[in-house]
Amino acid sequence: MVKMAKSKRPIAQVSLSQKKAQRYLIAIPILALSIKLIVMFNTQFGGWYGADGENYMAGVDGLLKDGFFSTEGKLSYWPAGYPLLIWPLAKISAVKVYYLLSLTQSLFFAYSTYFFTKNLKKSNFAYLAVFASFLISFNPTLSLSSLSVGYEAPIAACLMMSFGTILRGYKSEEPTFSIKETCFAAAWFALAIFMQPRFILAGLIFMVMWAFKLGSKRSAALLLLVSMAVMSVTPAIMIYRNLKVIDQATISTNLGVTMAIGAGDQTQGGYLRTGPEVPCTPNPVGASVTDNQKVKCVLKWYLTNPLKTAKLAFNKSQFFWSPWSGPLVNGTMARNPWLKFAPTQGIAKTPGGNKFVYGAFGKLISYGWILGQILLLFIGYRELRRLGSTEKFYANLILLPIVLSWLVSIGTVGDHRFRIPTMALSLLLQGAGFIAIKSRLPKVL
Repeated sequence: MVKMAKSKRPIAQVSLSQKKAQRYLIAIPILALSIKLIVMFNTQFGGWYGADGENYMAGVDGLLKDGFFSTEGKLSYWPAGYPLLIWPLAKISAVKVYYLLSLTQSLFFAYSTYFFTKNLKKSNFAYLAVFASFLISFNPTLSLSSLSVGYEAPIAACLMMSFGTILRGYKSEEPTFSIKETCFAAAWFALAIFMQPRFILAGLIFMVMWAFKLGSKRSAALLLLVSMAVMSVTPAIMIYRNLKVIDQATISTNLGVTMAIGAGDQTQGGYLRTGPEVPCTPNPVGASVTDNQKVKCVLKWYLTNPLKTAKLAFNKSQFFWSPWSGPLVNGTMARNPWLKFAPTQGIAKTPGGNKFVYGAFGKLISYGWILGQILLLFIGYRELRRLGSTEKFYANLILLPIVLSWLVSIGTVGDHRFRIPTMALSLLLQGAGFIAIKSRLPKVL
């Protein structure tokens, strides 16, 4: 009897611990959501513009005026997906559209955080679930982005939903194929692609990696077929709209322009470019240079200028991981609400403080912040891979969108805003890295 009592006690303790963790996984996103609702109702109009907010809302105005095939130029230059998602909210109430958008995005973000961490809790990553929920819910830049007119927080939510789905459906070394799980995971990537088409590549590789993990070739082929079909719907909608409006079978017309901004002999790789653009002769001569031609010209310049390309890649990497404020800041996050509270902003208001923040010491701290982020990310990635072959697969999936966003920034423009959509995943890895380092400190000491 004594032995039975002793054997049951750990089980009861584990069960109690699991229930407590589950309560935290519900309470943390709800608490963060409650705080954001308070912020929303105390903010004029219920939210604020993100970096391209005015352009997206100009697109919404065009949709309200002329419908799906509006000739508003912003809908063709920028991907039309995000304005198309806002359009129904504006139809409900044009006056309260910012409140409706902030509320919708914040609810989606809160639920996706719960869904993501709930499924983490059921895996061998369970020890990270509560910590990850806290980091994601209370990261001011990421979480408060759901109150802005911008795609960053919604895409972060989509990635959490998609990864949570595959985590939920993958419970063995050789998982069985499920059309329902495949469609669900692919649909969230399709929504992310609708808002920002550069996530097409992440979605494709994500599904290919998932397919290769299946034991059956038939199941792998079905997964790829179904997922590609689902993910192709949203870009097809934008291509169809542009084909009707501007007679071009393209998702948007700004890729070449963006790539041209980040390339050249004298520029540093950010939006504040210097020097002439990469030369590009139109075909036929005398006509205007098309966006596709600009893309080809920039790619050719990269291939023929390897040393300059390497330097720009280094600069853009630094910009991608740069702090939100301070001497190394570089990107389009001037409207980041965190800047209202960031210590560096307050310190820099005095002459002495400005010299302190933007001087040698401030630069040292900023470089340490950049390197610390990357170091924690890869330490966490390594720790998750060491848990087993299945966990290695998941760790690769988590890292995939982060690295691809980094590479896209290298290929276009260096901007710290580009890392926000993948911040939920990077915070998970960095959290794992922090726990790994913390667990080793006593051994070192």
